[in-house]
Amino acid sequence: MIVLLAVAVAVVQARPKGANVHEPNADCSQCHTAERQTLEADPNAARLLLVADIDARCTACHDDEGPSHRTGVPPRRPVSDTLPLSAGGLITCATCHFVHGNRHPFADFVRLDNSRGGLCLTCHQLAELQ
Repeated sequence: MIVLLAVAVAVVQARPKGANVHEPNADCSQCHTAERQTLEADPNAARLLLVADIDARCTACHDDEGPSHRTGVPPRRPVSDTLPLSAGGLITCATCHFVHGNRHPFADFVRLDNSRGGLCLTCHQLAELQ
């Protein structure tokens, strides 16, 4: 038990320290390729103005949490605008998760309710997930 606790503490301490990039006043350049003014002027375009290594930036802090889904791949079926893809049409962490600390009613910052598989079933058929 003590060994497990020590390992958990070591993992948490190994995470990069710094400003929380999920806060509304965070440095946008951590994830976006445009200035805050440009991003705020057109939020829909901002969804596409992401750095090329966005998923690597997510896993730099969240490596123990995911991804539970492959990223950097195109979706197999059309995806709702509710689930934004990268500028190149690829799935990223931000496809399924809010990343700005947005208020959300669901666990894990997911964009859609997944308590009964709703998020997953937006893109997948039940048979694919079993």
